[in-house]
Amino acid sequence: MSLTFAPVDDYLVNVRQMVRKAPNVTTRRAFMRALREWCQQTQWLRVSLPGVTTAGKRNYNVGTDLNLDVIGIRAAASSSTASAGVIVAPLTPSDSTIWTMGSSPGQPRRFCYIPEGQFGLDPVPDSAYNLLITLIVTPRETAEEVPIEPLAKYSNDIEAGALAYLLEIPGQAWTDEAAAAVQARRFAAGIANGKTDVQRAYNTGSMRIRPRPFLMGSR
Repeated sequence: MSLTFAPVDDYLVNVRQMVRKAPNVTTRRAFMRALREWCQQTQWLRVSLPGVTTAGKRNYNVGTDLNLDVIGIRAAASSSTASAGVIVAPLTPSDSTIWTMGSSPGQPRRFCYIPEGQFGLDPVPDSAYNLLITLIVTPRETAEEVPIEPLAKYSNDIEAGALAYLLEIPGQAWTDEAAAAVQARRFAAGIANGKTDVQRAYNTGSMRIRPRPFLMGSR
């Protein structure tokens, strides 16, 4: 999945209309805070990252991006080419503390996420294997541009989160704790809807949910 970005200011109009006296820098910070929290709690926003293993190397870095922070790995797979064709092996999320360090190298079967922005493989690769990693990401607080994908459906909810933050700032001309509480409830509902969206694999309608386990690991 590749993302499309647009300037943050393109999405601040509605918030600025509700809290006209708030400085632009404060409004932007409130919006980015809400967007980041929504992405962190829902784990809705993801990107696919291709890569290649190095023989004998266990741990890898996913790199950096000007607009995104990596907060987890949703799924991973390795592939190799043999006489029978391409062999794809989905990687199982695993706790690296139970890995047998000294086991024979081979095609990776397990991975662990190493906060932040790294991952480990087991067994240690014995050759170069293609990788496809699905990263869970959130916009950086200092980003000048934001991904438009979550805002296509959840812009009202994220705006509510920004307003909840702004209206709760004490001692300002626009402070309104009662209105902040209303917006906070709307934001919480938007987070719950985003989580449901993820559990349904972005499908709509009723379906039986079986969440995919995600286990954090260490080096």
